[in-house]
Amino acid sequence: MRALSVRHKHLRLNQEKLKRVKSVLGSATETEALEGAMDLVLAEAEILKTLRRIRGKGRVKRLFD
Repeated sequence: MRALSVRHKHLRLNQEKLKRVKSVLGSATETEALEGAMDLVLAEAEILKTLRRIRGKGRVKRLFD
């Protein structure tokens, strides 16, 4: 398992966006909000990668009417 690399960063961020992200994610701190937002972006990237790979190879089945 890789060791986590944590570095201290100084960033210029839109405070209103950061407050909204913190609220949406229910984060206690701004750092936690940024970590959560980055996790979501990375998870979405994996989903999109998979969808691109399987594009056109299956069917969508309606489960609910």
